Amino acid sequence: MLRSLYLVLPFLGTALLAQTPICTIQGNGAASPLDGQVVTTIGTVTAVYQGAGTVQGYFIEDPTCDANVNTSNGIFVYQTSAPGIAVGQRIQVTGTVDEFQGLTEIRNVSDVQQLGIATLEPTTLLLPIDDLNNWERHEGMLLRFPQELVVNSTGNWLQYGEVVLGPERAFTATQLVDPNDAVATGTNTTGSGNVAAVLALEALNDRGRIILDDGRTFSYPEPPPLLGAEGTLRTGSTITDLTAVLHYAFDEYRLHPVGAVQIVHVPRPEVPVVGGSVRVASLNVLNYFTTLGEWGAATTAERQRQRTKLVAALQAVDADAVVLCELENNDVAWADLLGAVNAAMGNGTYQALEEGAFGSGGTKSVIFYKPAVLSETGPLYVLNTFTFQRPHLTQAFTVNASSGRFLLSSMHLRSKLCDNATGGNVDQGDAQGCFNDLRRTQAEELVAFWAGIRGSTGIAAQVVVGDMNAYAQEDPLDVFREAGLATMLDEEDHSYRFRGTFGALDHVLATSAMASVMSGAAVWHINSDEPAELGYQEDNLAYYQPNAFRCSDHDMLVLGLEADGLSVGVSAPTVITGLRALVNAGTRQVLWTGGTEPLLGLDLMDVQGRQLLQHSSTSSTELRMDLSGLPSGVYFWRCALAHGGVARGTMVLP
Repeated sequence: MLRSLYLVLPFLGTALLAQTPICTIQGNGAASPLDGQVVTTIGTVTAVYQGAGTVQGYFIEDPTCDANVNTSNGIFVYQTSAPGIAVGQRIQVTGTVDEFQGLTEIRNVSDVQQLGIATLEPTTLLLPIDDLNNWERHEGMLLRFPQELVVNSTGNWLQYGEVVLGPERAFTATQLVDPNDAVATGTNTTGSGNVAAVLALEALNDRGRIILDDGRTFSYPEPPPLLGAEGTLRTGSTITDLTAVLHYAFDEYRLHPVGAVQIVHVPRPEVPVVGGSVRVASLNVLNYFTTLGEWGAATTAERQRQRTKLVAALQAVDADAVVLCELENNDVAWADLLGAVNAAMGNGTYQALEEGAFGSGGTKSVIFYKPAVLSETGPLYVLNTFTFQRPHLTQAFTVNASSGRFLLSSMHLRSKLCDNATGGNVDQGDAQGCFNDLRRTQAEELVAFWAGIRGSTGIAAQVVVGDMNAYAQEDPLDVFREAGLATMLDEEDHSYRFRGTFGALDHVLATSAMASVMSGAAVWHINSDEPAELGYQEDNLAYYQPNAFRCSDHDMLVLGLEADGLSVGVSAPTVITGLRALVNAGTRQVLWTGGTEPLLGLDLMDVQGRQLLQHSSTSSTELRMDLSGLPSGVYFWRCALAHGGVARGTMVLP
């Protein structure tokens, strides 16, 4: 409710002219009905921004203007030089009404008369507002937000002095709401039965969003507003009892603060405590490229700063194995980072597992592990069919101290970028973005691939970590859950920020055997809550810090395993001889025959262990496949048999 107390102290000789009330100037629509007309109006000054680098003007308001809630009682007066104007003055202004890029204002001021002083109480407003159109009815007014507001975005903080506020941390809709299932635990991966609920949450986020500006117009204002003691402004920080005037510029409503802003800074977190005797981590390194000027660093100095930050993060978390995504697809970048980590932590601390450079361009994933803690058990399994953009790695490890074994798998699905999207990969309007169809297919192939590895190795404890480019309630995660893989992070464990909303693109998946020995899983929020402008780029040198914070745009995942709970001495299923592959050189058809048990399924792999084809279960003791679409070469095959054994072999396709 708005209250005013007027102490009318007119100045001698003041001429009161015919008045046009502020609310009449504003009108009840988006634009003033008096645009271009010269008017005289009266109001109380609520905020003043004068001098170079400000919005150069002041706000006036008349709370007795009218009783129409659809018309604003406040207006901005653009006057680059207004000596003597101060908050609390009641003034008469004559000037021209102008719709300036969506803002109703008075400019070309020809006369200002001071009439007295007044005390004006701000209008109380709460977020979220009922309707986005309601911002217009408050344009130019002094507002008070008594609630605790949360900083949800700092994307324009250092450059323009802006932050985005909301009533709480805003989550990406599909982090919390499943587009297919009204109950989030459902695992349907098709249909749009719950898209309305997804869109409703997006709309709620929009209604809760408002920009807090700083009244300045210079780029890179000094000092940056709301800077904390740690040299940053983290999202999740809170502002209480904000008083500000509502302005409109650059196509968005924004608040300019009046008086001090009461902010409570969220401190930077320590490495999460996850327990266990073995620690595993994962991090998307945001394009660590040794080729300069590509997707990562543009200069040698930038690469050095990027490497310094990444090493600081890896050294701090001190994981026994870590999956790294988005290294350059060559044999140099991963070796460069490995060398830097070992130089910081001791020669030979980590060894690397990777698939040699494939194709040209793009990124790859690599596994670093400590040979003093873990030993490779068997080959590195690689899945890189035409469905994928990069190889997916799985390695069996034995814990040296306990002889327990587990499988560690990397993950990096297709991104949501819409480049070259066609057909079902075009954005379907369900908030899952482009290429959701492909990500779902990739998840299905991986589920089958991993099941084959668990079956052939006899190791049931498997953990999958990495960047899935899908939020917690999207289709790929439903595919994994349907296959029996549990998601080990909480619903609100965000790892990524996009346009002021938060969610987890990075996940920890575990089989039941692995989940039973997992002592903890957490997200170390070193990146998503930090301003992007604290990164390693040249433009950010003034605020660069040689630490782990803002080493990437994704947060690091950390999990602990109780090694004593892992199975010891697990052996692979009995390998059955007798089944063989007969290749018809003319038709390039292959017949698997000679066994005595029904074949449950067959996997065909290239010499690097990448799965190429998979045949579903059959009740026959023989299996025929047409391989005419494959190039000539050597191939590995593996059959699961009805009574628990496996048959393996090699064949040459002419």
